Amino acid sequence: MSLCRKKNSGRPEYAADSFYRISVKEHWILAGKSAAAVVLLTFCFYRRAGAVLFLLPVGVMYYRRERGLLLGKKKDALLQQFKELLQLTVASLKAGYSVENAFLKGREDMTELFGEESGICRILGLLKRGLQNNRSLSGMWQEIGRTCQIEEISDFAEVFSVAKESGGNMVSVMEQVCSVIEGRAETKKEIAVMLSARILEQKIMDGMPFLIILYITVTSPGYFDACYSSPAGNVLMTGCLFLYLFAYYLSCHLVEVEV
Repeated sequence: MSLCRKKNSGRPEYAADSFYRISVKEHWILAGKSAAAVVLLTFCFYRRAGAVLFLLPVGVMYYRRERGLLLGKKKDALLQQFKELLQLTVASLKAGYSVENAFLKGREDMTELFGEESGICRILGLLKRGLQNNRSLSGMWQEIGRTCQIEEISDFAEVFSVAKESGGNMVSVMEQVCSVIEGRAETKKEIAVMLSARILEQKIMDGMPFLIILYITVTSPGYFDACYSSPAGNVLMTGCLFLYLFAYYLSCHLVEVEV
């Protein structure tokens, strides 16, 4: 049975991003930011309403990028929640619980710490329903690892499956996974500190062209009229737009580091 099985409504119960779902409010915020970006580009490079249609693909790409960044943050949060779950599970195993009950016992604490709608609580809810239907715990973890697209969880699922089948030391396995996750988190923090100044510079440089255009527009009305009212000016501003978009794309990739 797949994690992507469907309910009676036909809607997938678990899709690739179900464990870090973007809320309706967050979707509206992303849409608002994308619309604001399109309006700003329209004003600065064309100053005619019809250009909004031309710039809609830019808004869509901006929305997808911001959505990807938000999902990345949610994945990081889920990874930290998973680490907390393993630590609680290890404590329960040492207290004499079976591995299945140790995971289920951690759900109460996860709910108190992160809320019922958190990704880790959705995972534990899935495990609880699966165990009630006599499904294999290791098999479910393997499906979760493939579905959530988080390397550490996927690796844990594989190691957990091997350890479960061979009767290995579960406490040792989980403690090692916690250590790996903690090391990765520390590395991310160090990289974030090193890149923080560069990221700030990137944001300032990305906004600088708009500030310059707005400043000249306010202080010298009519200075850019020829750029918006003539065919040659439109071609020039279109070239500037593509140059800016390329520079923005390049600057974003320069400050992105995969750990």
